[in-house]
Amino acid sequence: MKTLDVSRDGPVLLVVMNRPEALNAYDGRMVRELRETWRAFRDDGDLRAAVLTGAGERSFSTGLDVDDALATGAASPSLDEDGRVALTSRDLRVSKPVVVAVNGHCCAGGWHFVNDGDVILCSENATFFDTHIDVGLANPVEAVGLLSRLPLTEVLRMVASGRAYRLGAERARELGLVTEVVPPAGLVPRALEIAHVIARHRPDLVADSLDTVWTAVEEQRARAEALGLALLMRASGRDLLAFRGTPSGDPS
Repeated sequence: MKTLDVSRDGPVLLVVMNRPEALNAYDGRMVRELRETWRAFRDDGDLRAAVLTGAGERSFSTGLDVDDALATGAASPSLDEDGRVALTSRDLRVSKPVVVAVNGHCCAGGWHFVNDGDVILCSENATFFDTHIDVGLANPVEAVGLLSRLPLTEVLRMVASGRAYRLGAERARELGLVTEVVPPAGLVPRALEIAHVIARHRPDLVADSLDTVWTAVEEQRARAEALGLALLMRASGRDLLAFRGTPSGDPS
């Protein structure tokens, strides 16, 4: 692994997106390594839960690496050969729980991980926002997923305002986006603690319960996400140039 730090803590897998120099944005290599990691997680009977976070305190993930997308000519490296997002464990139909620990910036494609996480917590310095409109793109899929996490009015304001509007950690907790806010140093230990509590329960019962809930969520998302993916495939690489300047397009 070049872009991820992956380790085991008993029945819990810890996955750290490790591109802090690019604000943990995902390039083609990270996407491939995430897919490999989630499939291995699915197939390992000794692993019952996972924790996902980003390296450092500055950024959880700012979504796709703009320079990588321009260099490869891909609309997004997160799309598979059928044009579907294949980035998160949920995208790959892994029926094991994932605790997402958000540290620092979470924006744009970073929302995929939050939208598809089973338990979300964040550090006190976490900031949630959206940058699609700033780079000349419609928000194709992430905003739809946000509707299952945040009130409609909050999603609309975030999407229409771009990076000018920030959702802080405490406000995220008030709105139910995250279940807990903890000091940065305690974020991963707390996430692991939660994952170990989940891992004590029968995995088949956990999987059946989560799959039932996610079926309801995905039925609500399906039509709108199909439209969003069509818009994403239509996007031109030139639309990304306005946000070029750092490896990931620094949102700060």
